[in-house]
Amino acid sequence: MKSRSFSVRAGCWTKAGEVSLGQNKNMNMLWIQSGSCGGETISFLNAEQPDIMTAFHLLNIELLWHPTLGSIGGHEVIPVLKACTDGSRPLDILVVEGAVYQGPRGTGQYACFGGRPLMDWVRDLANAAGYVLAAGTCASFGGIAAAGRNPMDATGLQFYRSRPGGFLGENFRSSSGFPVINLPGCPAHPDWMVETLLDLSSGKLNLSDLDRFQRPRVFYGKLAHHACPRNEYYEFKASAEMYSQQGCLFENLGCKATQCESDCNERLWLGRTGSCTRGGFPCISCTSPKFPDGFVPFFETRKIGDIPTTLPLDVPKAWYVGISGLAKLACPERLKVNAVSFKSVETEGETKS
Repeated sequence: MKSRSFSVRAGCWTKAGEVSLGQNKNMNMLWIQSGSCGGETISFLNAEQPDIMTAFHLLNIELLWHPTLGSIGGHEVIPVLKACTDGSRPLDILVVEGAVYQGPRGTGQYACFGGRPLMDWVRDLANAAGYVLAAGTCASFGGIAAAGRNPMDATGLQFYRSRPGGFLGENFRSSSGFPVINLPGCPAHPDWMVETLLDLSSGKLNLSDLDRFQRPRVFYGKLAHHACPRNEYYEFKASAEMYSQQGCLFENLGCKATQCESDCNERLWLGRTGSCTRGGFPCISCTSPKFPDGFVPFFETRKIGDIPTTLPLDVPKAWYVGISGLAKLACPERLKVNAVSFKSVETEGETKS
């Protein structure tokens, strides 16, 4: 393949201008949607460098079926699913998008496909698959589908919120020996999905690479707070009081980037140009098992006294409480002024921010 941009982590260009991906083998992949808004599919379709069709080609992945990309639908899909579950067609990777609906009363009848509960298809396909990927927070932990009173009895594949178990059970392992590989996000970044497929196809993903919630550490081992362009304001506790102001969004406007385990502000979105906080919007910690119920209200900060209840994960709580007051005292005048300004303001004796 001739020269073109290629950002998948383990890929590299040879001198001849051809991509080398190591020992990746031919793999069959099936993507099914359960209790989902389709957001993961939309995000996946926005993959760049490479786009998904190029990625399938480079990674030697044959897409057996996808609700959007598949050329067949309805009852034509049933023979494909049956061939995967009975072993007559190898299923190397199963991707499940959306929570599993178990209601009413454990029957799964709220969501059916091909004359049987969709949850039964999920169970049979997962038991036949080499690897099982949960795409998005709903598939990983229940997410929005499991919020509130959860009338659909929705759950993630192997977690219900932060509690191990979920639909497949805590002890589930695919034929490769892996638990469900969770790729949460609302939606998940397309790179998280494409690069995980790369690691699976090249045999580079190990059990030790997954964190306590079975997420690849390479994507979820940081905080969305890291590399946020508002971090100078955060360090001095110079906070915005309303949207479109330049200050930190954590103290008053509900930003949970210090709680959100993801690399959103390093990897960037939308053509690799933006993120929630770069657009002036508070992070809602959508990769967390507690999302959404654990983070409401989203756009105001709950506090005990002057201390937010959602303290950062990367510093001890006692340290934060002790240092925050000192940080405010040391805050430069430039930051105090600009934090509550809608555009940079030059202050006397200090350079323009």
